[in-house]
Amino acid sequence: MDLQGVILAGGQGSRMGGVDKGLQSYKKKPLVCYALEALSPLCDSVIISCNRNHDRYSALGNNTLVSDQVVGFEGPLCGLVSCFAEVESDWLMVSPCDTPLVPVDAFKLLLDARNKHVDERLFALKEPAKDHPLHCLIHRSLFSEIAQAFEQGKRSVYRVFNGLGVHWIDVPDPQWMANINRID
Repeated sequence: MDLQGVILAGGQGSRMGGVDKGLQSYKKKPLVCYALEALSPLCDSVIISCNRNHDRYSALGNNTLVSDQVVGFEGPLCGLVSCFAEVESDWLMVSPCDTPLVPVDAFKLLLDARNKHVDERLFALKEPAKDHPLHCLIHRSLFSEIAQAFEQGKRSVYRVFNGLGVHWIDVPDPQWMANINRID
């Protein structure tokens, strides 16, 4: 399958005091490395959406780096839309940088769902208590609709994806989706 990955690591890190969250260490490794390890076995290449510290992200391997096209930390939808210009594949697999416990198996669930539901174009992970739209698989035919929603001022990935008919996939272990938002 022709597949590229995107890691969203361009946030402001406001809940962490303004630090670059993707570069914060978790078990002696930058958070972004966990997402790289989960996506790389499945994707032909990986794009990292980052708005600062390009030199440090470049040191992590031969990945394309993309900064937001809009200044001011406009959120993950902005990061996603900014990456669309670099995507060469038909499918894009996305992960935020702050879920270090998410395994490659979580992303395989998205691929399995795509194989079972071949007419659908958008898949995302969820657990019983919470949806996780930033862990998703998007067909390129939706790029213009997602970009248009952003241009219209929409910033909620959840709302935009629901409007596009996202197919939600349950994860077997909610711990996979544990999100790190504090330095401690």
